Amino acid sequence: MKKTVNKELVSIEANAVAYLTAFNRADVAGILATYADDGVLMAPGMPTVVGKDELAMIYPAVFDQVGFAMTYEIKEVVQISIDWAFVRSATKGIETNKATGVAIPSEYQELFLLRKSATGAWQTARYSTSKISPTV
Repeated sequence: MKKTVNKELVSIEANAVAYLTAFNRADVAGILATYADDGVLMAPGMPTVVGKDELAMIYPAVFDQVGFAMTYEIKEVVQISIDWAFVRSATKGIETNKATGVAIPSEYQELFLLRKSATGAWQTARYSTSKISPTV
């Protein structure tokens, strides 16, 4: 029995995977390529960042301070309308403070809200990530 592949869901998931992969490589250009021009980042302990110009400033600042060696898992991919979708993912691994060299285990959960562009490409319109506190 042949399984039908939903090309939209594949494209939606590919955007999130491209972001997560680029993030792990500290590839700012790769990260920015996944965002819509008016994309929004909502990250732990930071004010909201809006638009590619601001995103292009914040990501290098993050990577200057912290190194990441993370693995990700896509948990859910849902197209909610013709031009909107979301992806839920989880990452875990090691974060290294570049100033001190201290490496700690870290875990995050992410939510990507994607919008289909006029060219038909799925782009991250909103990205929210939250750090999961370690259990004691």
